[in-house]
Amino acid sequence: MKRKRIILTALLLAALWIMPHKTSAQFFAVRADALAACTGTLHLGAEASVADRWSVEASGYWNPIRTSALSLTFGAVQLGPRYWFYESFVGHFVGVQLSYANYLVGRRTRRYDGWACGAGVSYGYAWMLSKRWNITVEGGIGIYRTKDTQRDPTVSDRDVEYIRHARRWVLAPSRLEVAICYLF
Repeated sequence: MKRKRIILTALLLAALWIMPHKTSAQFFAVRADALAACTGTLHLGAEASVADRWSVEASGYWNPIRTSALSLTFGAVQLGPRYWFYESFVGHFVGVQLSYANYLVGRRTRRYDGWACGAGVSYGYAWMLSKRWNITVEGGIGIYRTKDTQRDPTVSDRDVEYIRHARRWVLAPSRLEVAICYLF
């Protein structure tokens, strides 16, 4: 009985040893977008490798800027997979994103208050700086369904005058980022 266990254990170890395998230390990444930070937007993302060349990512955007002359207040979420041509977190990749955003944007005399949802595709490249750090550049385009209300913010809140309500399809950038990533 003991002899059978030893033989079985040796066969299992030999099978594991001769099987092709890949060793990788990077399964997860967190990133911050430097390009968005230049506009006052906080953009943080997380990504997990789910296969040799596939990863899934989630990102959140938040911009609190609101003055009497300009409003850029919005919050957005993006989810989607990425296909890496070499291996996860290294080299060229393409991605697909599903997005949702809630916004209040505009200037002194006209502001848009509403939401948008849609899908986009992107292309990017990741440079490895070290074992744990890389820089990612990504750009993409998407189509979005928006519903918003255009109004004049110079009128008081009690006397709100809506200029118009609008629903439309918009072709717009889905991604534009230069991010620094930490891999673990």
